[in-house]
Order: sequence, then structure tokens, then C-alpha cells
Amino acid sequence: MRLLTFTTAVFMLFFMTTISQAASKAPSWSARAYDGEKLSQHDYEDSHVLLVFYRGVQCVHCMEQLSGIARQTDEFAERGIKVVAISHELPSQSIVERIRRANDIEFPQCTDPNLKMFSDFESLDNRRRELHGLVLIDPSRQVLWKSVSEGANTDIDNILKHCDENMSP
Repeated sequence: MRLLTFTTAVFMLFFMTTISQAASKAPSWSARAYDGEKLSQHDYEDSHVLLVFYRGVQCVHCMEQLSGIARQTDEFAERGIKVVAISHELPSQSIVERIRRANDIEFPQCTDPNLKMFSDFESLDNRRRELHGLVLIDPSRQVLWKSVSEGANTDIDNILKHCDENMSP
């Protein structure tokens, strides 16, 4: 039992980072959605935005996370949070549309082929491989909460809990 506890603690220490960052300004960002539309922080000036950094449609856990967020889109909307998903690559538009239909994904899925956003939001490991990241930004571009880890957070209720905790006055 002690070995399991120690192993879990080491995993949490080295592979998962969750940070509440009061007064940390979010970097400027822009990305191209799968349908060609260009999005940036200027499109979200009047709302909170949750950036979801994921490894791509080939990552089963990433797709589980995105589909979970899609199932609870109304709960994010009730809190005034708009979701934007960012991957380093997206397959063809027809494949993305099929995945979006199958999972009822309505929020934008964007691509960051040069990993600029991944880098700016510290969602890369030391070998420049993508990590799973969640970044909650308020309308004044302050980072309220950030979680970066090797594994995708598929507990959407937990994500909502962190959003609530960090959005409360």
C-alpha cells in the first residue's frame, strides 16, 4: 500500500501540474479552426474561455475528454465559459466533421501546427511533445487556472469544479 501511495505521489508531482495563477496575463493567441476560420483572443473578449490543448483525434483519451466536454457544454455555457480545443494537427475536414457529429462537438477545434500556442501556454514537455492542457482565461485575459499533464483530464465535473473555484469572487 505504501508503494502505491508513493508511486501515486511521484506521478502527481512529475506528470501533472495544476496552477492557480492570479494576475497572470494570458499570451496573445490565434489559431485556425478546422473549417478555416481564424480565431483569436479578440473573439472572446466578453467571456471566459477554456483552452483545451489535446494531442489529436488519434488520442483516445483526448477524444474522451472532448466528447465529455461536449456532453456538458450547457454547464460551461451556464458559467459563461466558451471552449476552444487546440491540437497540433487535424485530419481532413470530412473526418473532423464526422468526429464532431458523432460526439456532438459544437465548440471550435483548431490547429496549431507550429506548436506556438502549446509553447506559449506551456503545454509542451522538455522534448517539445504536446501535453494535455486546460487554461481558463477571463475576459480581461487573466489566466485564472491552468492544468498541464501527461494524461487528459476526462473528469469533466472536476474541470467544472476548478472553473467554479477560480471564477468565484
